[in-house]
Amino acid sequence: MSIRREFDPDAMPAWLSSLWPSSRYGPFVIAGVNDDDCAVMKWDSQFVIITTDYLNSSPIAIELGVGGLDVLGRLVVAANLADLLSTGAIPRALLIGVTMHRGSTTEDFKQIMKGIKREADKYGVPVVGGDTKLGRALAVMGVAVGSVQNRQELFLKNAAKPGDTVWVSGPIGACSAAVLGLARGIIPPTQRHWAIRTLTRPSLPIVQSRKAAIAHVGHGGIDVSDGLGEDLYRLCHASGVGVIIDAQNIPVPPRAAAIAAVLDLPAWALAFASGGDFQFIMTTSARCKKFMKELDFHPIGCVVAGHRQLLRLPNGSKRPLPRTGHRDVRNMSFQEEIQCLAREAANA
Repeated sequence: MSIRREFDPDAMPAWLSSLWPSSRYGPFVIAGVNDDDCAVMKWDSQFVIITTDYLNSSPIAIELGVGGLDVLGRLVVAANLADLLSTGAIPRALLIGVTMHRGSTTEDFKQIMKGIKREADKYGVPVVGGDTKLGRALAVMGVAVGSVQNRQELFLKNAAKPGDTVWVSGPIGACSAAVLGLARGIIPPTQRHWAIRTLTRPSLPIVQSRKAAIAHVGHGGIDVSDGLGEDLYRLCHASGVGVIIDAQNIPVPPRAAAIAAVLDLPAWALAFASGGDFQFIMTTSARCKKFMKELDFHPIGCVVAGHRQLLRLPNGSKRPLPRTGHRDVRNMSFQEEIQCLAREAANA
């Protein structure tokens, strides 16, 4: 008798890649299912990069009551563009799909689209198409299209190399801190604006991505969308490598670190509890250190041969890298999941 297992979308990419292996399609497909978070294709003399991303059915800002439907629009744009930036692609266009639940108003739809326009305009990316339907629940998704001139501009999930330095494009952990601080009421009134802005006004490292791409320094790349540990695991698995991460080098914003202290957590643990900061991981040759620091990237570890994934603690000891991060199958609220994962990362 067959066993019926609950569907876990995060467990499906490996199986899907067996249905559509990139090798079947020759030089046309550079990165296919599970090779990267984006599809990369060679189209004549251009490289075309395409990604799609749904907005979670209950985004943090809505769950906490600090954002409206326009925030959904902002976040779906940011989530899709972040995927492109983590490959080095230039964002070219967006397509948007929206299912509105029956009983929604025209103004509800317009609020979502106004948020999409504000965020897309901020980065000069046009919305060129999409689809709209009525259904049982609200769902918003995007498709982002980008390009690069040559293969050397790309940094992909399956291209990290032993000996590489691991970089993160900016501070991480602010989203986790803002959620926990607002949910538990431990943010001082003077910091509340910062927390709300962290969750409702995405900021993407578009300049860093483009400059690194033009310099042809990148090897591996992935956006931090589910949590540092989970996304590093995906990069290592796709590239067939291991990694050693230095906890004390993980850049956490001072305000987030202060919230972690109140919660009796090491600041670095916040980076393993969620994505939501819209930063990306990139690996380069160690000789690129000066250049990457000039671009404000932060070195957090190194890629190693084999499959070890380790976290070096501030006292010098090592332990397995916490593989924590958002999973839809947990069926938890974001604040519950983030608190659970931060504690798990700290105490693993």
